[in-house]
Amino acid sequence: MDARGGAAGGRLDVRRDGPVLRVVLGGAVDLVVRERDAPALWPALDDAGLSAVEVDAGAVTFLDSTGMSVLVRLARDVAERGLPLRLVAVSPRVEELLEHTGVREWMATIDGERGAR
Repeated sequence: MDARGGAAGGRLDVRRDGPVLRVVLGGAVDLVVRERDAPALWPALDDAGLSAVEVDAGAVTFLDSTGMSVLVRLARDVAERGLPLRLVAVSPRVEELLEHTGVREWMATIDGERGAR
């Protein structure tokens, strides 16, 4: 545990690779990560030069409801901007939660709605 009571080692990094915004999640993605790291993500989505957003969650070892809320908001915000969101890697834990909560299906639905515009 860290000093704020969250699981140690979680992170959310935002990187720009040309027209692609890469969001890399790792470790324990929880309230600490949402409060500390996610604020850098939201303004990065407003860059007019973006053509896609990619999420690499392959190194996530723990994802709680606040961590999931970051993915849900990201999917919604990306869809509202008319951009594709690609999950390029997901850990078994993230995959399990996306499937059991219905979030993966919902993400495909909003991506399909974006494509229909």
